[in-house]
Amino acid sequence: MSVSVTLTVKDVSAALGVRVEVVRKLIRKGELRASNIGSAAKPMYRIRQAALEKFLDEREVLGTEG
Repeated sequence: MSVSVTLTVKDVSAALGVRVEVVRKLIRKGELRASNIGSAAKPMYRIRQAALEKFLDEREVLGTEG
């Protein structure tokens, strides 16, 4: 079994330049996939590198008009 690289909420917040609360909200809304290795009452999220890359790819801006 191969384990992929995972990031913490803090890692992702630093990479995106946003607060950890923003990353948690993206996870709760289903916009950023994550695994909860904690409990429902006290979640401890891990985000796969591939999930972060997919999140960014889906929001890529190719150009603007005007």
